[in-house]
Amino acid sequence: TTHVKASADMTIHLEENIESLDEVVVVGYQTVKKADLTGAVSVVSTKSLETSSDTDPMRALQGKVPGMTITGNGSPSGTGSVRIRGIGSFNASQDPLFVIDGVPTTATLNSLNMNDIESMQVLKDAASASIYGSRAANGVIIITTKRGKASQGNKINVSFSANLTAQFYSSQSTMKLLDTPGYATAMAQAAMNDGIDPAAYASSYGLDLHAPSGYPVRIYDIASNRYVDYTVNGLYDGYINSRRTMMMSNTDWLDEISRTGFSQSYDASVSSATDKSTVFFSMGYKKNDGILKYTDFENIAARVNSTFNVSKAVSVGENFTLTHTKQVDCQPMENALKMPTTVPVFETDGTTYAGPVGSMADRQNPLRELAFNKDNALNIWRLFGNAFIDIRPVKGLTLRSNFGLDYDAAF
Repeated sequence: TTHVKASADMTIHLEENIESLDEVVVVGYQTVKKADLTGAVSVVSTKSLETSSDTDPMRALQGKVPGMTITGNGSPSGTGSVRIRGIGSFNASQDPLFVIDGVPTTATLNSLNMNDIESMQVLKDAASASIYGSRAANGVIIITTKRGKASQGNKINVSFSANLTAQFYSSQSTMKLLDTPGYATAMAQAAMNDGIDPAAYASSYGLDLHAPSGYPVRIYDIASNRYVDYTVNGLYDGYINSRRTMMMSNTDWLDEISRTGFSQSYDASVSSATDKSTVFFSMGYKKNDGILKYTDFENIAARVNSTFNVSKAVSVGENFTLTHTKQVDCQPMENALKMPTTVPVFETDGTTYAGPVGSMADRQNPLRELAFNKDNALNIWRLFGNAFIDIRPVKGLTLRSNFGLDYDAAF
């Protein structure tokens, strides 16, 4: 990028990027130069993936591919919802087809090591993805993993990378919820507007609007055209339950369930190439402590890609990866938004989780929901890859037999 000062008689000449036009793009059964490409295909730069803190390669592409929408739910597993052609059905899956080294899959990619990705192409129109049939109705994403390169000669290349990222809810992204005085004011005002005695209504939630001490509350009585002042506290001498174990509080539930989460990843790879063979081996480890307490994601992956030239016309090879994933996920946000701020996190003993009381039986303590789920881990073993043989009977023609495997076991 060149920055120049603007002037009235400015003339700008653009030069074509020859290297970009000569870039090779994988499309179905063939590879073509980008300059000769006519279909709706996006070529994705994978340089940003090497330093991304996301656990899913799709999340790292958010906002970088025209026509492709990627959203996430914020869970530590980091899976992204990918939509290439919008929403075409309410019942059928909207996920695109992933083709990794020639093996199709619709599973999430959070077990794939991002540093193993060599290239990525997004086939968006029907013509580009037609060879994959009905499975390509939502688009196709072709991923090619790294291999040993002949250009490195007989040298052995060794690489290592490490990343550490902190993540947290900023003040701009956190919803502003009512505190206890605001909650009591809204409750009393709603009761007044419905013609219900505010004090009687508040008592069903363990609150006393005629308390001798507590938070001041003012509401407007439209019938008498005047303001009415109350003082709110726990109905039972400051407690909101009859057993007197939950003192009325001013709890920020979003703050109580969130934390600063750290995401770390470590990747090491070794590759070599000769006239007879190419070999690539990698190991990757990533761990993501979620922003929500007691949630996390951990993954370890090993990959071996190799190719051997049996003769000038015949080559055999394989691309295999073995991964183990362990994740603890929970979705307590609805309860965090619904749970009244008047409920404390713990009862007076400091260990028993508080709430709900009275008429709030449909709401649960979100921190308790997270804590009770922390040992409910999902473990997944996955073996994914293929073995192939290439035969080149004449120059420019390659016949390939490809045997793919996609096996996973969860417990």
